[in-house]
Amino acid sequence: MIVTVKIILAIALILIIFQDIKDRRVWAFLFPIVATFGSYLFYRSMSVLEYYLYSLAINAGIIVCILGVLFLIGRAVSRKRTFFQMIGLGDILFFFAFAMLFPTVTFLNFFVFSILFTIIFHQILKRVNTKHIPTIPLAGSMSLFLLMVYLVHWTGLYEKIYLI
Repeated sequence: MIVTVKIILAIALILIIFQDIKDRRVWAFLFPIVATFGSYLFYRSMSVLEYYLYSLAINAGIIVCILGVLFLIGRAVSRKRTFFQMIGLGDILFFFAFAMLFPTVTFLNFFVFSILFTIIFHQILKRVNTKHIPTIPLAGSMSLFLLMVYLVHWTGLYEKIYLI
């Protein structure tokens, strides 16, 4: 059962990576798959419903705050662009899916480092690719980071992924 959950989660993340990098469009049903199966792995490791629900609520609140700040900054800096021209709906959905995968401190660590990874990954893509890349594949690069984190955890190289 657990192996099946991990395989489905990995396939969903891989599909998000390829679709976002290639087309900047991701099938919407992949985000609930990532949220459901990743959340199942998180809950299974915790086994305490209250802690799990508190983590989900706090993580979702953090995402709402981040999106609110992004909206305010976007409104102050760029009055011509709409909110969804600055960040895609797929990126927002991925943020909320990401928020369901880990305890709060772990989520904050992985979220921040996935954003840093995205910046570095985008710079590498710009240097390798000769054509101009106007947008950043945020959900795809964060999925790549998340897939690497899960693979390190699943291979046993780092076992305390849910205990930070």
